[in-house]
Amino acid sequence: MFHRSLEVGETLANVARMAVESFADLCLFDLIDEESERLYVSSGAHRDPSLNTLLKRVGTSILYDTDYGVHPAVRVTQSGEPFMVPVFDDEAIRRHAASAKHAAFMRQMGYRSKIVVPVIAHDHIFGALTFVRSFNEVAFDDEDLSAAQELGRRAGLAVANAKQYHREQHVAATLQRAFLLQEFPRRESLAFNALYRPAKGDAELGGDWYDAFTVSNGSIIITIGDVAGKGIDAARLMVQLRQSIRIAAIVSTDPAEILELANAALFLDRTNDFATAFVATISPDASRIVYASAGHPPAILRWDTGGLQKLETPSLPLGVDEKTTFTTSTLAIDRAGILVLYTDGLTESTRDAIAGEQLLCDVLSSDAAIYAANPARYVERTVARDRAQDDVAIMTIRFGQGKTLWRFDVDNPAAAYALKSELIDELNGLSEMTREQEDDCELIFSELIGNAVRHAPGGLSISVSNERGRLELHVIDDGPGFSGDPSLPDDVWSESGRGLFLINELAETLSIERLPGYGSYVRVGLPSH
Repeated sequence: MFHRSLEVGETLANVARMAVESFADLCLFDLIDEESERLYVSSGAHRDPSLNTLLKRVGTSILYDTDYGVHPAVRVTQSGEPFMVPVFDDEAIRRHAASAKHAAFMRQMGYRSKIVVPVIAHDHIFGALTFVRSFNEVAFDDEDLSAAQELGRRAGLAVANAKQYHREQHVAATLQRAFLLQEFPRRESLAFNALYRPAKGDAELGGDWYDAFTVSNGSIIITIGDVAGKGIDAARLMVQLRQSIRIAAIVSTDPAEILELANAALFLDRTNDFATAFVATISPDASRIVYASAGHPPAILRWDTGGLQKLETPSLPLGVDEKTTFTTSTLAIDRAGILVLYTDGLTESTRDAIAGEQLLCDVLSSDAAIYAANPARYVERTVARDRAQDDVAIMTIRFGQGKTLWRFDVDNPAAAYALKSELIDELNGLSEMTREQEDDCELIFSELIGNAVRHAPGGLSISVSNERGRLELHVIDDGPGFSGDPSLPDDVWSESGRGLFLINELAETLSIERLPGYGSYVRVGLPSH
């Protein structure tokens, strides 16, 4: 019961539910906030499920309304001593109530007997645990008090473990972010995005990394890798390999030679450590990629014109054989596209690496991958879907003329208003529009934003394109997504369903694609006259 979860709230809720099944009719947890050092109402349960809604409305103020005196839960956390009233009557309520609100609550809950014990572990008090009998006419006795104190100690250990776990998780995530690249190379024809996500429920440092840096001849070296194992040793090796690759790039910009030098450096430590890595060199004019892999999952290039290309050069991981040689391959970049580099935590989130790689290819086949404001985040959300059991690192590089991409939260009306003007300016820059077209486009934009506010709250990615003289508006939401029939609803006065109908009437084309784990992708062919 106490160790099923490392989430404090879930643990306390489990204990409260268990208590009202056999020991009490009402159980309340009040925890001490670490910053303010004040108690707050954390969790509660009642044997009568219909009263649980009422418990959720009990505010923290009830603990500190001191019209008559100090609340028993506050007193217990201050003294560390338990509190018991074997038999409650109206006189006992008046004597022990901290305020009129507290007295009313006790009467409403039908208090007959009560115990309050400290939630304590390692000589530290985390809060108070209250047990009340109301239906049960048998009063609490000394044996019950001892049992309640033991529950308080066990709950204290569970809270201490959960808090320690979250502290370690925070430290690990902070260190991991510090180890990763903070600023990408700047190049007019390139756009970088990256994401690192630690394994769900993991408080240890991981060995995943990504990196991108410019060398003296103007080329850009990009790399991504994954060290086997977890913890400090894996993080140390990750930093070592990342730096070895940077140093090797001073000697040579050939990815195979870089990997061979990094592999040789790894064997200097005479350990059994190994890692996978992918290294590529982007030419100064971004027209060519030279790449090599050391047992790493293949990078995938998604061309804007459609089609996927895997960058595969099979070989052993680093650290397996000191004499391993790596193979270099070259790819010409003759049109726009997005290169996606990732670690296996992404594709293994499905528990089937082959199925995960196919899912990644399916996700990248959608045009939403091209128009997402942050392709790395889009890939992680649609493939891993918050179920990754291993760390995930993703880096994306967009090649070709940069698209104008906007991202804002639908709860920010000022941003939406400002964006409307920028959008019209951008559309006029792509293709001069009439005033009537501008009005129609503004209305389409407003309806799309309104639809997102109602059905998909959260972030929005917005972009425009001009493919072969056809203007299109692309909107991708981060919310639960939506789909709908653009026909007029049966009730013509209904406020629901009219937005998509208006968009469909004004636009030349309209398509809506649900993105599993992410949201929706709406593509609108804007009107031309």
